[in-house]
Amino acid sequence: MEDSNTLNILLEQAGKYHPMYDCGLATHVPMVLTALNAMGASKNKLQKTFYQSIDELEKIGSLDSVTAVDAIELELSNSESYLRYLKYFQNQLENYSIQDVLEKSLPFLLPGIAASAFHGLIRLAYAIEANSRSEIAVALAYWSAEFQPFEIVEETIDESLEDILIRLSPLGESFNFSPGIIVDHMAEIGDLLKSNGEIIHPKKIDLETLKAFVLKLFYLQNDFTLLHTVTGCHAFSIILPYIENEGFALKELWKAVLVAYLSTGLKFKNTEIKVESYNYDFSPVIAKALNAEDSHIIKLIYSSYCEYQKSLNPLYFLIAKRAAI
Repeated sequence: MEDSNTLNILLEQAGKYHPMYDCGLATHVPMVLTALNAMGASKNKLQKTFYQSIDELEKIGSLDSVTAVDAIELELSNSESYLRYLKYFQNQLENYSIQDVLEKSLPFLLPGIAASAFHGLIRLAYAIEANSRSEIAVALAYWSAEFQPFEIVEETIDESLEDILIRLSPLGESFNFSPGIIVDHMAEIGDLLKSNGEIIHPKKIDLETLKAFVLKLFYLQNDFTLLHTVTGCHAFSIILPYIENEGFALKELWKAVLVAYLSTGLKFKNTEIKVESYNYDFSPVIAKALNAEDSHIIKLIYSSYCEYQKSLNPLYFLIAKRAAI
């Protein structure tokens, strides 16, 4: 990390802007800054990235006249409650440890893990990595206000993740989506799965299997929505130490991933991928990321690098290299 103090200062400034802009799009400024810093970006690169990214953002102003929500669960999914949630979480983090606040909050937030196309989750994970209380408060408030649950039956079925997607992908392929962005299409698919009473949960699920499946899906399709499931799974691994009920959390993550895939309308074929595994050199790919301006490329390369270090799955290198071209 080149300059953690610069990162902290810029994250404080980023928190003075609303996390959403232009009718529902998410700002990536704090996440990109954290990823760049972790990959060794210079102070100048961090500052340049910040100042080039804030023109379209809206300052939130003082919270002095804002009344905090009384409890996390009371105003979930209400975008208009962002400032009320922000004040609530700022107060919480002034009085309790980061660990205590996260352990208390996440059970309420996990059923809406798809919030803002996984950006609430991702922003929280990066805030934890940066160890920034102010940014953690923003991320938790953002996730709360954009909370997106899918009320799908909890019954399980003795099928693999692949089998479930093979069975359900025709629903997305044939669906006539209304105009909108990712969260709108995911909402439509969530409603469809609910109304059909579809069974989507496997009897067994673990994080490594889910991450490998999500990685495979993105490698095969190179779809923008699916990119968020890869970075979302990486983010989930960062918040996992603060989650008591891992099984419950994984079910919510899988639900969101499945809905995200179906919302693309893409066909799924369980294609076998054969890639030679050896020690791939990420150095030139990271160098590309440090010179990139596209926030999604920067975050994808960072997530891929982090996950490759843990799993040595060559597909992480291949999707990072593809993004860097």
